[in-house]
Amino acid sequence: MTVLLGVDLGGSSTKVVLQHGSTVRDQRVLPGRLSADGLPGLAAALRDAAGGDEIAGVGVTVPGILDETTGVVRRSVNLPWLDGRDVAAEVSALVGAPAVAMHDGRAAALAEAVLGAGRGTRDVYVLTLGTGVAGAHVVDGSARPGAHGAAGEIGHVSLDPEGLPCGCGQRGCLETVVGAPSLLRRWQQRTGRTGGAVSAISDAADAGDPDARAVLDEAGAALATALLGLVAVLDPGLVVLGGGVGESGVLRARVEAGLRARATFHVVPPVVPAGLGRWAGARGAALAAGRVAVAG
Repeated sequence: MTVLLGVDLGGSSTKVVLQHGSTVRDQRVLPGRLSADGLPGLAAALRDAAGGDEIAGVGVTVPGILDETTGVVRRSVNLPWLDGRDVAAEVSALVGAPAVAMHDGRAAALAEAVLGAGRGTRDVYVLTLGTGVAGAHVVDGSARPGAHGAAGEIGHVSLDPEGLPCGCGQRGCLETVVGAPSLLRRWQQRTGRTGGAVSAISDAADAGDPDARAVLDEAGAALATALLGLVAVLDPGLVVLGGGVGESGVLRARVEAGLRARATFHVVPPVVPAGLGRWAGARGAALAAGRVAVAG
């Protein structure tokens, strides 16, 4: 039996999906942040996941800018050891099967558009809100990479040139306002409380806490600004909010209200939660693996 593997490289863990055809046979999380010398260990984990089955293809997500023509990672803010590496070629050599690398936001978007919340809609924009912020435009089942493989970095659109420094080198990027670490940092600055999760801010806001509401209102307004520009440029038929922050619903109502209040000529699309949860990136990588397996 042949299987496909989808690998989602993340800032704190690696998710792996194993598929036979379109059927998901296994999903597992490899804990810990993958380091520069971790690819052989990852390959061993993939072979273990496959058992005795033949691996027909592997898809790997990259959290950063990827030249999809050469397969070389141009810049990964959250996993900088990926910079300059052809991850697909390395994984292919280690596993002994065709492999393809894909921007993590585009992988998640592809899965959501084809299999998840966007299924049945031909023009979908998927925004992933988690530790980082990424997005992708999927039209007719194809996630658009851009001319240089850099499309989708909506988290690094600067909304305030005098704002907080971002890991990409700019200031005031969307990610510095709506990324999960940024939400928690702003919450801590206002209240002095440390630790916790974004859900704690949401719970406090629901209970009437003015500091929590201010943090979420600011984030919702920033995201609405970014999406209004996106609607003006791309005119998507549907916007899907994924990732831990997007799916929690803490910002969705605020974003929808902001879009409706500020739209003029814009046709505001429905804004819906993602349907595949934290496995969207790995599922998208598995879709890409199926395509490279057929091509190979």
